[in-house]
Amino acid sequence: MATNNNNSKLEKLASIDAQLRALVPAKVSEDDKLVEYDALLLDRFLDILQDLHGEDLRETVQECYELSAEYEGKSNPKKLEELGNVLTSLDPGDSIVIAKAFSHMLNLANLAEEVQIAYRRRIKLKKGDFADENSATTESDIEETLKRLVVDLKKSPEEVFDALKNQTVDLVFTAHPTQSVRRSLLQKHGRIRNCLAQLYAKDITPDDKQELDEALQREIQAAFRTDEIRRTPPTPQDEMRAGMSYFHETVWKGVPKFLRRVDTALKNIGINERVPYNAPLIQFSSWMGGDRDGTFLLG
Repeated sequence: MATNNNNSKLEKLASIDAQLRALVPAKVSEDDKLVEYDALLLDRFLDILQDLHGEDLRETVQECYELSAEYEGKSNPKKLEELGNVLTSLDPGDSIVIAKAFSHMLNLANLAEEVQIAYRRRIKLKKGDFADENSATTESDIEETLKRLVVDLKKSPEEVFDALKNQTVDLVFTAHPTQSVRRSLLQKHGRIRNCLAQLYAKDITPDDKQELDEALQREIQAAFRTDEIRRTPPTPQDEMRAGMSYFHETVWKGVPKFLRRVDTALKNIGINERVPYNAPLIQFSSWMGGDRDGTFLLG
């Protein structure tokens, strides 16, 4: 009897990786890393949860996860009843921790999906493999789009260049007064995303992998211990700081990279000129801090 109980416990504590693989569709494409990403992040998180709150709470979270997955897969009302019994038996303190754990697990799943989508896009760009003609212009980069304008729509390179010089995309930064996601948490999520992407690089060394894995664990723990909810409404100054963080973390690197890619794409269709500096393809506006009473400002 004791042996059976031990076996059952071992099965219950089996790797979350194996459980996730059992839940995904039977056929997974070779370039689909979502299962591996999910498995790694959840494994690391459950270890951190156990270190912070003990093995019993980890088991409870894992049991709730399994029952939810089984109910979703088979729509068995008994599994839903079992899940309800587990949740109603918890004391208030454990209920809060478990609710926060599942919120964090959802964030990690979203991050895994973002990294996987980026990975799949890179693979398709390398292979030139797109599902259909309609998706190519959205999944491909700017060079693919310009080539299709020239080849498929029979536009001359000069026409494409003139059209580019005479259009501007205006990106407007805005922030809602009830925005709840904290900037510090978004930054931690960004670092988790970067660690995960680097871990699966082909040329990574064992030492690099170990260091990245340790960094990933630190960032997951830091994100879990960060309050997700903004407890007070943001001030206009808070909105301004949040908006500027996008410039520091994204725009300063992203826009020059995009413009260089445009120049390269133009060169590859036969245009040896660069887009003039007085013809900005992208400009920025803002109404942060100005829409709090129904009005807005563009800067």
